[in-house]
Amino acid sequence: MKKIAIVGAGEIGGFLAGRLATEQIDVTVIDHNQAVLTALRNTMDVAGILGDATSIGDLREAEIQDADLFIATTWQDETNLISCLLAKELGVKQTIAVTRYLGLRGQKVPIDSSALGIDLMVNASSAVKNEIMDIIETTGANEVARFSGGQIILVGVQVGENGGLNGKTVDSLCGNGPQPHLSIASLVRGNDLLEFNGETRLEDGDYLYVLSTQEHQAELNKALCVETIKNRTAVISGDNFLSQLLADALLNRHFHVTMLATTEKKALFLHNHFEGRHQIQVEVGSGCEVKLLRRVKVPSTSVFIATNTDDATNLTACMIAKSLGAGKTIATIKRTDILPLCRKAGVDVNIAPRLATAKVIQRVVHENRVLDYRAVSQTNLEVVELVAKPGCKAVKAPIAKLRLPKGVVIGAIASGKGSSLTSPEMRIQPGDRVIVLTLPEHLMAVESMFND
Repeated sequence: MKKIAIVGAGEIGGFLAGRLATEQIDVTVIDHNQAVLTALRNTMDVAGILGDATSIGDLREAEIQDADLFIATTWQDETNLISCLLAKELGVKQTIAVTRYLGLRGQKVPIDSSALGIDLMVNASSAVKNEIMDIIETTGANEVARFSGGQIILVGVQVGENGGLNGKTVDSLCGNGPQPHLSIASLVRGNDLLEFNGETRLEDGDYLYVLSTQEHQAELNKALCVETIKNRTAVISGDNFLSQLLADALLNRHFHVTMLATTEKKALFLHNHFEGRHQIQVEVGSGCEVKLLRRVKVPSTSVFIATNTDDATNLTACMIAKSLGAGKTIATIKRTDILPLCRKAGVDVNIAPRLATAKVIQRVVHENRVLDYRAVSQTNLEVVELVAKPGCKAVKAPIAKLRLPKGVVIGAIASGKGSSLTSPEMRIQPGDRVIVLTLPEHLMAVESMFND
């Protein structure tokens, strides 16, 4: 993909523009706010065009007709839908619209985006819900991603002050044998990727990305102190669309769900929405009220999720729930710059809605180039699954002798014979599916190594 046009320089659009520009893609951002565009141009290599995305004249002047992909990311559904329709009219091959209210699963009348002439609608709440549900079954993991049909597992986990990982060396965690069953793919300390070796000692606050295979998942869980949830109970502090989606998903997985609504009116709406579902109760009150949290049995609940619109409320509610004994606490946080602080505050999982939405779009951007693509939350690393083509550079030497860009890690290989983590002397064979962690600026170089 050579050229991408993005409507909206806000949270989602600005983040996407920066990541895609780093990958040497030609990015044009269209917004009606000159100050926002100026700030964007000063921090990243993108073209900023002042204009109205619902005006076909403005879109034509921005030359979006030459784009391979058009992404509308404003927080107004109508603007995103109209601009995508106009982009199609101008001949853009593929369009994506971010929505807040449309395209929600569970709607009585599902919306077919293709019938509107839009290739994909990405609902922001659905993206967050999916990310939360991916990690909710294991109490110790902050992130979970699976590759090669589930054969290879990438887990993100926080090192706690009193946890089993604090003070361990990398070798004592992973082993230093010829074929380890798990390996640390990256280590984040503070806000930076840390260069490490077998003798590096893990510290409180470190964030690890660990690779393993499905065959050795039990050993991975034991090493990371990851446990299967003991009871299927959840408390959700919030009464918005995301809260409803999460409650539906949890009920479908046979959880008992308690929702905390902010007003009697909201509580009545939720009662009506979930009429006929027997494993749910709705209470009125704040997730920051200790007496209420005790009454709804937060101290014994497996999962506490705060989805309110205010970051401070979510962070406070999760801290209180954790202090009362809740199993896993999850907060949605808009400000990505405070995510490290939230981890230090003891909240198990912090999910930024803009990042969750951007991840879905990034996978679409890359789907024609790689087998699978994931952006990981706590760093700017990207994880890709690639097939080694016959005669490519990746198969011509052992991994240790491949001239990999700094920061690129070849983590695991899946083939017809099974899956395994890599070792320096291992050779990649033609047809192997390879999991690679890379910085965005090295992605094209990595892809070229695996192509003819």
